[in-house]
Amino acid sequence: MTPQRTIALTPEEAQQMQDLWNANPVLRMMGVQLDLSDPQCVQALIDPVLPQHRGGLGTQAVNGAVISGIFDLIIGLVGIVNSDKYPTATVQLNISFVRPLLGDQLIARGYLVKSGRALVYAQSEILDGDGNVCATCHGISSVDRTKPPRDNFMAIAI
Repeated sequence: MTPQRTIALTPEEAQQMQDLWNANPVLRMMGVQLDLSDPQCVQALIDPVLPQHRGGLGTQAVNGAVISGIFDLIIGLVGIVNSDKYPTATVQLNISFVRPLLGDQLIARGYLVKSGRALVYAQSEILDGDGNVCATCHGISSVDRTKPPRDNFMAIAI
């Protein structure tokens, strides 16, 4: 089965959105870089994982709050790129923590499951630098068609 296109934007729009989000102060503070170059996958990277990302169960593992936040970002971004530029909001996350993420790199990938008029269903995984799946997530974004489409792809103000 061929994966469906996750990013429903032109390459130019994907690059514009990636640049806007990578300039966002919140993502910069978190050390997150987005990569929207693959039309079948929304990606985010933390490299290196910093001390403020760690502390899961009092260990050197990446904290669950960081992992949850990255999943919210990725599921939300899959929603945004499949919303015809309408505002979206993450409305559900179902997270499974598979193994501790102990390395110095966090890679998050998000994929479109189904896109409808009002809801976008997505799945995501977080891997360590060795490619081991450390957590998975299924989520839903709601598309708000009562507001006008946005040209700048931003869910949060900068």
